[in-house]
Amino acid sequence: MALGIYKPGHGYWVRVLTAVVAGLLVLATAAWLWGETAAINLPNSAWDVSLSESEGSLAPGQVVTVLADPLDPAVAGGQIEVGTMEVATFEASELSPRVRLVKPELAEGVVPSDMKGVRAEGFSASVGESGAVFPIPVIQPLYVQGAVAGLAMLAGAVLVFVFVGSKPASCEFLIATDGEMKKVNWSTRREVMGSTWVVIAASFLVAAILYLVDYAFQTFFHAINVLQR
Repeated sequence: MALGIYKPGHGYWVRVLTAVVAGLLVLATAAWLWGETAAINLPNSAWDVSLSESEGSLAPGQVVTVLADPLDPAVAGGQIEVGTMEVATFEASELSPRVRLVKPELAEGVVPSDMKGVRAEGFSASVGESGAVFPIPVIQPLYVQGAVAGLAMLAGAVLVFVFVGSKPASCEFLIATDGEMKKVNWSTRREVMGSTWVVIAASFLVAAILYLVDYAFQTFFHAINVLQR
């Protein structure tokens, strides 16, 4: 199988239209994959945490103790220590300091989004309101979507080119189809218009007959008191 176009110019319109329809199917598949891959839950590499009521400061590489509500409702006494995480970056702010945490080592059943506070030597802070812990995936979902959709379009383009442009067996079939299409005796505009009006008139005639039959049955059954008005 050569990489060039097999018999260029032969069966032109059939091959072009086949490629167009196949291309639309490839684009539809790529769009479907784009939407489906958006639902993939990618592993997270870090977590941005918005803090409140903080005291002190943190440094990159420092290990902090993570506080969370107890998993067992019977345990009282407020937040408990559930593990540790490492500080990647820290942005001090009077209103809402932010810290990026990595390398979670948490108790079983606890995830970083359960975090209610952090504590370290010379530092303590509460996590802001619900939704203050923002996971950062190892790869942005948009990149995954683009890669999957791009690969689908690339694979589709190669297949379309092979079967429509370079593979002798499929190209010969399309060329033969184009030849048969040229032998078709296409109806003239006048014939198409005439046939269309015949179909429209026949449809109205059938509808009128069915209406009369239905009305006749309805009248008959009312007359013998099977139906009531």
